[in-house]
Amino acid sequence: MLAKGLIVYYTFALLYSIVLYIRRRKGAALQAMILISCPFLGVLIILAMFKKSAQDGELPEWLLRREEYMDLSLQTPNRELEMNIIPFQDALMLNENSIKRKSLINLLKEEFLQQSDALALALKSEDTETSHYAATALQQAKSQLVKELKRLEARLQENSTGLETIKQYVDVLKQSVQIEFLDQKTQKKYMYLYSQSLSRLLALNPTDSSLYYNEKIKTALELREYQQALETAEAFLEHFSHDEDAYFAAMSVHFHMQNREAFFQLVDKIRSSSIRLSPERLNQLRYWLQGGMYEGKI
Repeated sequence: MLAKGLIVYYTFALLYSIVLYIRRRKGAALQAMILISCPFLGVLIILAMFKKSAQDGELPEWLLRREEYMDLSLQTPNRELEMNIIPFQDALMLNENSIKRKSLINLLKEEFLQQSDALALALKSEDTETSHYAATALQQAKSQLVKELKRLEARLQENSTGLETIKQYVDVLKQSVQIEFLDQKTQKKYMYLYSQSLSRLLALNPTDSSLYYNEKIKTALELREYQQALETAEAFLEHFSHDEDAYFAAMSVHFHMQNREAFFQLVDKIRSSSIRLSPERLNQLRYWLQGGMYEGKI
């Protein structure tokens, strides 16, 4: 019985050592020696080593410097930084573990709340320290968002018509919806809150910005609240009758609802208007028309 147990144990030890060697893990030789020289007990020793290592690095120093990361969730997204996600992907795939960690830290020092795509990649990294940094940063981002939402909700209870507070609340909700790795129930909850807050904002100031109309319509379509999307699109056209975005938002609603007649009425209306379509919108219209709803040409 003991002999069979030893055979199974050393087979496991050999396979484990080979995996460590192939993946070039730090301390692979030491772990292999422990497993070979200490049958059965070696597994407990290695587990204890891993536990100690995790405790030692549980909260990296750069994540404890709260003063460097206060209110990052409210900063304006940096377009140039967003373009750096591709180089960061390269760093994760092509470089040594030390470079991966340094790249992640540099990225998170800038706008870690805006880097959910990068964090998703970092979480899948085979380097445990890199993935641990990413998980800790993601948890901190979620905590900051929840804290900020509660603060703004308290202000809205005191003054439910404060435009600036509602705008801030809408912005934080948008970040909450966009952040990765939320469970489906929580994400849906934030989407409904976001949609309701956009409705409140548009009711208080319907001519403030076309951006809020676009966001409301997009969110309503994702939630399959087609009647809300349609009503918002009609209000968008009423208040921004010379904006191509208003027409395309309405066409998007009719396209999703398969309202063929209403869709082509808008197509004809925008073609006969003085609105000059941007190349992006022209391509979008061609895509819709070539999708089988319309056989004519622009």
